[in-house]
Amino acid sequence: MANIPPSTDGPTTPFSKPPYLTEWRERFGYSQRQAAEAIGCSRGAWAGYENGDQPIPKYISLAIAALSLEVGR
Repeated sequence: MANIPPSTDGPTTPFSKPPYLTEWRERFGYSQRQAAEAIGCSRGAWAGYENGDQPIPKYISLAIAALSLEVGR
């Protein structure tokens, strides 16, 4: 077996990269403000996640996944 070095990025979760957030938001027809309200963060925080200015917390990624599956509706 080949030695494969461990990933330095750490584990990923659904919607853990900025382009995934933009794709999800556009697919559901949300503005940044609507997306932020849907997951419970500020529009400024959403913009920071989507632009890659700040890391996307795991709970944000998981909240988006839950909304995508209509969990809790």
